[in-house]
Amino acid sequence: MNLKLPQSMRITKAREYAHIFKQGVHSHGKFWQIISIPSENKNSSLGLAISKKIHKRAVDRNLLKRLARETFRLNQDNLKGVDLVVMTKNYTKVDNRILATDLQSLFYKVSQ
Repeated sequence: MNLKLPQSMRITKAREYAHIFKQGVHSHGKFWQIISIPSENKNSSLGLAISKKIHKRAVDRNLLKRLARETFRLNQDNLKGVDLVVMTKNYTKVDNRILATDLQSLFYKVSQ
C-alpha cells in the first residue's frame, strides 16, 4: 500500500504557481493560508509555499510540509477539481492535530 502523494497531484512548475498566485482566491485560517483556483483536470493538485522568513529551521518547514501533504491526501476526495497552494502564517508552537484541523476546515471552505 503506497501512501505517498503522487507526482501528478503536486504543483511543481513555477508557471503553475504564478498562475495560481495571480488568479487564485485567498482563504485564511488561524494558522494557514490557501490560494485556490479551479483545476483544468478532474483531480486536485497541491503546492506548498512554506517561507524561510517565517520558519527559520528546515526541520519546522519540513514538518509543516508533511502535515499539509498528509491532510491533503486524506481529504482529496472532497476537493475535486481544485488546485491549491498552501502557506503558513506566523505562530508559536501548536499541536499538530490543531494545525491539521485548521487546514481541514480551510479545505472544506475551499471545496464549497
